[in-house]
Amino acid sequence: MLRSVSSRFAAGLFALAILPTAMSTITCGANNLCPESAPCCSQYGECGIGAYCLGGCNPKFSFAVDSCAPQPICVDASYTFANLNSLESNTKYLGDSSQADFVYSGYPLESNGDLLVTMPNQSVGTVVASSTYVWYGKVDVVMKSSRGQGVVTAFILFSDVQDEIDYEFVGADLGTVQTNFYYQGVLDWFNSENISLSDTFANWHTYTVDWQEDYIQWSVDGQVGRTLYKNNTLNSTSGEYSFPQTPSRVQLSLWPGGLASNAPGTIAWAGGEINWDSADIQQYGYDYAIVKSVNVQCYSPPSFANQSGKSYRYVNRNGTQESVIITNDDTVLASFEASGTDMSAGGSSSSSSSTTSSSSSTISIPNSSSTTSSSSASTTSTTGNGSSGISKTSPSTTASSTSSAGSGFSQGGTTTGANAGTAVSPASGSLVVLITLIFGLFVL
Repeated sequence: MLRSVSSRFAAGLFALAILPTAMSTITCGANNLCPESAPCCSQYGECGIGAYCLGGCNPKFSFAVDSCAPQPICVDASYTFANLNSLESNTKYLGDSSQADFVYSGYPLESNGDLLVTMPNQSVGTVVASSTYVWYGKVDVVMKSSRGQGVVTAFILFSDVQDEIDYEFVGADLGTVQTNFYYQGVLDWFNSENISLSDTFANWHTYTVDWQEDYIQWSVDGQVGRTLYKNNTLNSTSGEYSFPQTPSRVQLSLWPGGLASNAPGTIAWAGGEINWDSADIQQYGYDYAIVKSVNVQCYSPPSFANQSGKSYRYVNRNGTQESVIITNDDTVLASFEASGTDMSAGGSSSSSSSTTSSSSSTISIPNSSSTTSSSSASTTSTTGNGSSGISKTSPSTTASSTSSAGSGFSQGGTTTGANAGTAVSPASGSLVVLITLIFGLFVL
């Protein structure tokens, strides 16, 4: 049986600390809440401040529920990609969704008005996540998947308490897209169902998630392929409905499920070990998926919630929709020293998310004579004003050069990863600035 990308086979491959006194970061989970000194539990299961408190911050495992910053409310919008000005690196984004529509880790590119989600030779790929959240709504993505054994593309909705709604593409099977869902990160392999369609690499398809309070529909090109009813998800033991029900980001990703160091089950699910000498790698230097557009239509929030405001916030650790309120609280951290309980910390020395680079580099891209790249975390200058394209022969982040694996997170890239910021070493209590991407592969 094929397994889901979002089954937590992914995890953080993260940077070595700047400060030599720090040996490891503090991890968090159901039985291990973050300490007050590093209050925010990131989606990667690590405690810190700054961007750890933004998208993906899990209020269930943080020091306090309000350690996580409020998250930007759903906005009706249609996104296209004539340039990458609407994308912000996760090393710069501070929560201002008016300055960035999407937050990324890795190597997003633009080609002929389309977004390329790329995975350079020997890298761990790219994740692009919306800066605003959806609390029930309809999301359409027009895209082409990547191809090749071991290459995995995903379009998912993912919440801070790890509710999840997925489309997943295994590059070895271009006639199938897998659908799946999870509730609060509980892994259930039997929730997966397939939809058959024409070649997902060669052909444009519109993939739709219609997420209502009482059902979810997955549709391809306007044809419903699957419907899940909330009433059919009742867990008789807990008395809860195991149904995705909390505000979620839209995430697009490409990652190497067939990495040789992954678990055998992961590699088998991904269609085999990845071929770093594939035709696309040889010609372009990377595998790629192409996104033409993303359309978000917001539905009304549940009747018990405020019907207006600018942010979502959790009020308890239950993780159900009743835990969420709509507020007028600000969503922007003053700096990477701030958290949800002290949004203004470090404000005098912080840099605005509006200082992103507008420069770009032209490189070779499929069917394109003019392709630009957004600056990645590993190539961003210290001033925040530079950007760099991907080199065909020397990608700036490789799977073989990343540091030790961190704790698990849901891929599809729940991979999104906004986790530049500060972590705390349990050995020394020193602050450690993370300087590279935080995402990769985790072996259960």
